[in-house]
Amino acid sequence: MVASIPNDVFQFSTWTAVHKGFNLGQPRAADLTSHGTDGIGVFEHGHIMLLLDCRAYAISREGNVTSAMANDRLCFAMVTVFQPLRLIEIAQGTSLSYTGLEELLASTDALPAVGGMNSILPFKIKGTFTNVTLFLEKATQNRQLRKVEGTLFGYRVPAWMESISGPKLHCHLMGVESDTDELIVGGRVDSFEAVVDPDIGIGKCGRFHLGFPQEEAWESVELA
Repeated sequence: MVASIPNDVFQFSTWTAVHKGFNLGQPRAADLTSHGTDGIGVFEHGHIMLLLDCRAYAISREGNVTSAMANDRLCFAMVTVFQPLRLIEIAQGTSLSYTGLEELLASTDALPAVGGMNSILPFKIKGTFTNVTLFLEKATQNRQLRKVEGTLFGYRVPAWMESISGPKLHCHLMGVESDTDELIVGGRVDSFEAVVDPDIGIGKCGRFHLGFPQEEAWESVELA
């Protein structure tokens, strides 16, 4: 097995395959921590996956969060041993939008020796997220959350890799919705208006490892 160097990304299958309907899983939730501490993915039963600090969670199409079952298989996964190279604190009273985060992660000036257009950048943000839009697969409309205290983890994906690894900001959120104080919610983030008092950790992928499904059905997926 290839040694896991911090911020290396281990990926199974491709984002295009998921959207072409390929949903046969191979790696299990229990296998994830052999390659990383944090990550995102999609289970073969349709729920999305969020790996935070070596714990895997399954998030339903409705946004409900539960601990992933050890034998649940993933048809897509991106995991890494996350070790931030930069820690950025947003001053109290200021905010960072989804678009602002995109710009920050693409800026070589803001992130010397880290930021840039052509590398995968894993990131983790802990804080208060407001006016969050969660993308719900196969739903008639996205879910809107006014305020969530939680953690966002994902990757800034360069344009040349979007068919392989997903959208420019490919990230999943999990946290407590402020209106309930108890309900754990989550999902793939489509946008947020602001993050209040966040702690942003940013890494940089030096090596990318892609594993291919071995099922016969894989060879029938029209990826191009």
